[in-house]
Amino acid sequence: MKRHAFSLILCCLFTAWLSANNTDHEKQPIGEFLSADWPTVLAAKEKIESAGKDYIDDLLSVMNDCRIQKLQNTGDLIYPGAEKYFGHGQIIDYDIDDICVRAGWLLEDLTFRNFGFTGIHLPDNELTGFIRNNFPEYYNDPVNRASLDELTVPGERKLIRTLSIEKARKWWNNASSGWNRLDELREALNSHDEKCQVKALFYLRNGNTLCKGLTEKYYKSNLENTVKKLSRVKQGRVSEHAKLIMLDSDFDWLSIKHVE
Repeated sequence: MKRHAFSLILCCLFTAWLSANNTDHEKQPIGEFLSADWPTVLAAKEKIESAGKDYIDDLLSVMNDCRIQKLQNTGDLIYPGAEKYFGHGQIIDYDIDDICVRAGWLLEDLTFRNFGFTGIHLPDNELTGFIRNNFPEYYNDPVNRASLDELTVPGERKLIRTLSIEKARKWWNNASSGWNRLDELREALNSHDEKCQVKALFYLRNGNTLCKGLTEKYYKSNLENTVKKLSRVKQGRVSEHAKLIMLDSDFDWLSIKHVE
C-alpha cells in the first residue's frame, strides 16, 4: 500500500515537472523577445508573430514592464532609441528599448492594428494633436482635457503610452474569442486607417511570418480587389505598396512566408 502511494506521488511530481517544463518551453520566445540582443529579439518576434493569437495574452502582460532594455548589436537599425544613424538600414518607428513599447510594436505588427504606440515619439508639438485624433474619448472629457493642459512633454508621452496599452487591452477583451490573423489582415486592408493599411500591405509585400489560410486562391478571392483599389488612392505610401504587390504576378511575396 505504501509502495503504491509512493509511486502515485512520484507520478504526480513527474507530471507537474513535465507540465512546468512544457510551459517554459512554450513561453521561451517571450523571454528571448525581452533580450538585449537585437538578432535574438528579431528571431523571437518572428516566432511569436507566426503563432498568431497564442502569445497575445503574454504580450499584454509584458506591457506591465516599462523598464528600458538597451538593445545591442543593432547594426544599422534606425529607431528612436538608436545612438547612431548610418543613413540607411531598417527603420522602426517605435522605441523598442522600452519593453512595453517593444511589446506594442510586435502586437501592432501581428494584428495590423494601430493602438497608438508610434505616437509616443512624435515631435513635441504634435503630441496633443495625436491624443485628440487617436484617443477622442479621453480627449473630449473636460476633466481629462484640463489634466492634459497641465502635462509636460514627457508627461504627454507617458500618457500616450498608457492610453495605447489600455486601448490594446480593451480591444483584446472584446476580440479574443474566435480571433484569427487572416481576418485581421483583410479588415486592415479595408479599414480607413492609413497606418493599418500600410502595415497590411507591407506584410503582404515583405512579411515572412505565418498567416494561416493566406494562399494565392484566398488572395485572389478576398484581397486582390481591395489591393487594386488601394493602388489608386492619393496616399503615396499606401498606393506604392499596393502597386508593387500587383506587379508581382509570380506571387513571390507569398513564397517568402512561412507555411503551415
